[in-house]
Amino acid sequence: MDRIQQYLENLKSEDSAAREKATRELWALWYRQAGAEMEEELNRGTSLMNHKNLDGALKVFQELIEKRPDFSEAHNKLATLLFLKGQYGESARECEVTLRRNPQHFGALNGMGMCLFHLNRHEEAIQYFKKALDIQPYAEINRIFIARCRGKLN
Repeated sequence: MDRIQQYLENLKSEDSAAREKATRELWALWYRQAGAEMEEELNRGTSLMNHKNLDGALKVFQELIEKRPDFSEAHNKLATLLFLKGQYGESARECEVTLRRNPQHFGALNGMGMCLFHLNRHEEAIQYFKKALDIQPYAEINRIFIARCRGKLN
């Protein structure tokens, strides 16, 4: 079993420390996917986004994707930024790109569910939250949003 498969298995562990370590390690692998220079740029864009400089972050993520269209974490961060800007349809499209490249990306699965929730596509959102739970069964946020979606459907 390779490292990624082991981390994915550890996300299902009853041991919270093992789950937390696996989560950190997967994020680290995804950030490093395109090499040190691209990781540095991704971190710069993430820092800008975290400091509410959304336009600056947008430019960084778009440039990263131009340079490395296969860098799934750049697409995921762009999806996050678009979500923060309330551009849920565009964010969902970036989640789709991320998931085509990395179907196990629990962050993009949750993100897609969140986008669909905000687009009032609750049945579809539930399916993405369930897929996220298949990978990360202890991530309660997905259960919470499944319940919220079901509440909107009733």
